[in-house]
Amino acid sequence: MVINMVENNIVKQTRKVEELEQFGKTLTGLPKETLKKQKAIVMREIRTKYGLLGILPFFIKVSQEQRALKRKYPEAYQKALQLSEDTAKEITMLIGMFNVIAKKEGKENAYEFVKSIFQKVAVHSMPALYQFNDLVKCEGDTFENFIKFNTAWFKAMNEAGTWIVDELKEEKDEQTIIITECANCELGNAFNCPEIAKLGCDHDLAGFPVILDKVNAEFRRPHTIAKGDEYCDFHFYRKGTAPDTEHLNK
Repeated sequence: MVINMVENNIVKQTRKVEELEQFGKTLTGLPKETLKKQKAIVMREIRTKYGLLGILPFFIKVSQEQRALKRKYPEAYQKALQLSEDTAKEITMLIGMFNVIAKKEGKENAYEFVKSIFQKVAVHSMPALYQFNDLVKCEGDTFENFIKFNTAWFKAMNEAGTWIVDELKEEKDEQTIIITECANCELGNAFNCPEIAKLGCDHDLAGFPVILDKVNAEFRRPHTIAKGDEYCDFHFYRKGTAPDTEHLNK
């Protein structure tokens, strides 16, 4: 049932944010349409880099590298499996892709290439993760609903062991989340590929700007474990109340 209330040109509905399918879920529940878009982006970028005839040889090398990673780093692979089979598959494929490129072009070029893919993917994955089109239509204050969604998401990721949330604090117009352990960092180090952990941070920097305006929020994160700090600190502010430090986001 639609009620007569319009905020930021969005018709509000009586549905509560807690009723959204993605509420309290981890990264595993992305819609099939979003996953298809992600795969299409990856294929397009690889085709652009290596040409149509180069796609198959590239993925053969990546597959070989995946098998080599499992043999060389069995403990790291088991640690990834403890999170999920999908995680183990994705992390070895990603590191395999990185290593194949790095062997030919160097680690810096490999990182920049994979980073560009992650940031293109983020434009689609971040709205899907937050079930954005439905979230902005939920009853109540949009920013407060966004904060509720954040709380449920970070708690779910903490329970799954993806991140360890040391502190989750809500104040007027602000939410602070402190993470002291990150599975991406642990797995990156365990597979001797710490560069991989930074890609999640890069994803956020490209993905949050897609949704922030319409949820009346601003994002600040001056520290991340993957980029050399002892913790990650996520700060979400009601739009117009954040400090002028966005340029320091990592």
